[in-house]
Amino acid sequence: PLEQVMTTVVQGFKMTTEAIQDLRVQQASLAQKLQQQARAAYHGMTGSGKSRYTVELVKIESEQNPRGAQARVAETLGVTPGRVTQLLNSDKNRKNGK
Repeated sequence: PLEQVMTTVVQGFKMTTEAIQDLRVQQASLAQKLQQQARAAYHGMTGSGKSRYTVELVKIESEQNPRGAQARVAETLGVTPGRVTQLLNSDKNRKNGK
């Protein structure tokens, strides 16, 4: 009986580990898809649209963790952190923002 219990426990751990690995793969796939969609949206916009979109993304990231929000947005969009700063500080884009 003890061997059966141990076998059952080991099988349970293996199944749990496999389920966790499957969830991680699904989560990575979803994150990649969201990143591709964000990049496509960004590259399909005009200058002031890019600025407003970037501002919103930075605002969302800042709510979760303000430290490094601009760098995470830059990585998501596939641009440099300097470009994100430029978009956030642009007078022209702020004036044209609706």
